[in-house]
Amino acid sequence: MAADPQQPLTGYRVLDLSGPMGVYCGKLLADMGADVVKIEPPGGDPMRGTGPFLDQRPHSEHSLHWLHFNTNKRGVTLDIATPGGAALLRRMAAGADVLLETFSPGYLESLDLGYDRLAEENPGLIYASITPFGQTGPYKDFTASDLIGLAMGGYMYVTGWPHTPPTRLWGSQAYHTASNRAYIAILIALYHRMMTGAGQRVDVSMQEAVAATTEHVNTTYNYTGEPAVRCGFRHGGQFVATWRCKNGYVSITTNTQQAWDDLRAWMGRDGMAGDLLEEKYNDRFILRGELSAHIEKLIQDWALLHTREEITDWGQAHHHPWGPAATPGELLDNEQLWARGFFIQVEDQQNGSALVYPGAPYRLSRSPWRLRHPAPKIGEHNQEIFCGELGLSAGELERLSSEGTI
Repeated sequence: MAADPQQPLTGYRVLDLSGPMGVYCGKLLADMGADVVKIEPPGGDPMRGTGPFLDQRPHSEHSLHWLHFNTNKRGVTLDIATPGGAALLRRMAAGADVLLETFSPGYLESLDLGYDRLAEENPGLIYASITPFGQTGPYKDFTASDLIGLAMGGYMYVTGWPHTPPTRLWGSQAYHTASNRAYIAILIALYHRMMTGAGQRVDVSMQEAVAATTEHVNTTYNYTGEPAVRCGFRHGGQFVATWRCKNGYVSITTNTQQAWDDLRAWMGRDGMAGDLLEEKYNDRFILRGELSAHIEKLIQDWALLHTREEITDWGQAHHHPWGPAATPGELLDNEQLWARGFFIQVEDQQNGSALVYPGAPYRLSRSPWRLRHPAPKIGEHNQEIFCGELGLSAGELERLSSEGTI
């Protein structure tokens, strides 16, 4: 039987001290083969209290949030705020490739665990910090949640309807965006180290990461002085919109002349085109103009005649990017995602349950993603790492545990 192919980050050691803002970054590194050691405080990370829970039983080992974001990681418990804990972390960092953290600027420095200190013993260390506003600047000491990241990054102001307050996106999208940018920056820093041998500090600002996702919003304002408005069910370009239909919602894109003409023609065959077949509507850019509200009403009335499947199938058959707005249940049952192996089902030996995990949103032919092991239990790898790798004796481990250091 052939051995599993080596993954791109096999052989790299990552110390993951991150909270919710960076836990996804650690997962991305682990899922691509890195040996990511999740360092939790004694008793477990507060993220273990985030629901929903397996079988609806709140428990530190049943958090689905924790199970998802910590796949392929090993786990130890360590109180880095104690002298003994800090000393152990310095020993771990001496042999690590990456340290990932989300503490407030200056906190790790106060524990003698800052980049300059750790780089003395490990000049090749990539020390990645994800914070709400970065390590410098007038906002560096501000605290923030995912909500504040979306708000102060400029994304929330353009999300929602014109007549409603700014609206947040579902889930921790600002945190995930910051984690994605940190993941990319770490890979770049590792590549730079391959070329030069030198490590470096990686400073990721959640505000900057979110601001970079606002697409045309900043560019339009910079060049025209016109602020973007919330567009509700439409994309900012107004060629993409989501409509209520017989059995839910469907998105219709009319960014080409052919798509606009085909939509009008179909509406005409149904007797629902109104005046849209008149010459003045031939230019699809009319969607941006003063007649947009009239056009939208006609399309909405027509869409209610059809199901999501009818509109999707007809649009795709004519090579237009039309598709249904999937519900969470439909996404889990989606035949395309299962066919490509995005979802995998794993038996939880401890709880006797079958868990479905989402995989990677990419496919590599020679070094594929795979689920090597589930998220670690509290202190699962303490003996393996502290004794087997750092050389502590069983007695030292027990003493540190009784002192609350581990």
